Amino acid sequence: MAAPYARPNQAPSPGPKPRILRVGVLLGGKIVEERLIRERAPVTIGQSMRNTFSIPVEGLPLEFTLFALDEHRYSLRFLPRMDGRLSDSGGQVHTLDALKSHGAQSHGSYFEVPLTESARGKLSLGDLTILFQFVTEPPRQPKPMLPASVRGTFADRFDPRLSVIMGSSIIIHFAIVIVALFADVEVDNGIAERAYNLTFKQDTYAVDLTPQKAADQGPGSAAEKKPDKAPDQRKAPERGDSGRSKADQVALQEQEASKFADLLTGEGLNGTSEGDMSKRRPGADLGAQINEVREGGQTVKVGGGAGRTSRGDGDIRVGTGHGPNINGPGGTESAGGGKTQEKAPTGRISVADKQTFDESTLTPDIVLAKIQSAYMAGLKRCYKEFLKKDASARGKVTLNLTVNETGRTTKGAAHGFAGEVDECISGLMSGWRFPIPKDKDGEATEASFAITLQLVPD
Repeated sequence: MAAPYARPNQAPSPGPKPRILRVGVLLGGKIVEERLIRERAPVTIGQSMRNTFSIPVEGLPLEFTLFALDEHRYSLRFLPRMDGRLSDSGGQVHTLDALKSHGAQSHGSYFEVPLTESARGKLSLGDLTILFQFVTEPPRQPKPMLPASVRGTFADRFDPRLSVIMGSSIIIHFAIVIVALFADVEVDNGIAERAYNLTFKQDTYAVDLTPQKAADQGPGSAAEKKPDKAPDQRKAPERGDSGRSKADQVALQEQEASKFADLLTGEGLNGTSEGDMSKRRPGADLGAQINEVREGGQTVKVGGGAGRTSRGDGDIRVGTGHGPNINGPGGTESAGGGKTQEKAPTGRISVADKQTFDESTLTPDIVLAKIQSAYMAGLKRCYKEFLKKDASARGKVTLNLTVNETGRTTKGAAHGFAGEVDECISGLMSGWRFPIPKDKDGEATEASFAITLQLVPD
């Protein structure tokens, strides 16, 4: 008997897909953001840019964990001033007030209640409304891409005409450089170089290389044979383009170079010229000039000679000048005769306290260093203007500022001192710049600070 037909093994059916959290944020009844939390991670809300949902709502802290994760299960945390309702797995709806009294665990500043994967709810805080529910994770959409026929290749990105022009230009330029390197044209020395050679001559030494004649040759010595004299072959001088021979041209150039040298150094026919620079030559130093004066029988005096000072003998003496008087109790006069203006009081500014509200690379010390190096002069100017009205004014002023992702100061305000000084400092803070604050992931973020300064008059 044949064996019964064996059915092939069927692949086990995959289990239910895990459900993920879906959160929507509404402001004033209009939805502003909706997100699927595909990764199991805590969800935070607040005014800081580091939160999962950054919401600028009054009464909301800088950072608050709305959905906490404990052993891969979510739990809802809500503030005491929040209102809303929560539906559990059985379909029962509970208000947050009911959960506060029964079902939710109190942690002082917030309440916590565990959630199931079928829970959903609604939370409200002023104009802020948060809706959440657990849904089956939808498939991820692939990244849209153009077909290969539309994208083309890397070579298609270059224009053929432009490529030919650039290639020809590069070849021509390289050819010009090579020709310039290997075909350098030699030129004759110019007039300036000839004038230099005529003015500054190097020392030359004559060495006699003629061999000495023998003392006396005996009668048996052979007579010295004189070499035959070569026939005199004179070569016709070469003529230039101007009709002169090359020798005449060289002589003319040397004559012009000599005139040019005489013009610079004052060594012409009579020893002087209009452009006499002989006193500028090396060796015409102060010692040579003093010797010339001494040889001429003249004397040198300090003060410009007789009759040029307040005394007739030309000698300089202490105490011969007359200056403006300085009055006593009647008032102080300056050297020009006018009364000096009373000096305005000045003040000193020191740091009393510093505080930050966000964790970033921009620390309070960096902010203080920038203020003291670049912006302290403006703060002192605001305080000095107020001291003109009240010379004994002292106190503290608090600077509240927020540095955004570009390093600009936003929400800058000063308070705690006189209104005039606070407004002056607040106006200056709008133009302050600081290094860009970055979070622990290296991304640009916002950072808020509170700097308290002590203002004391001198």
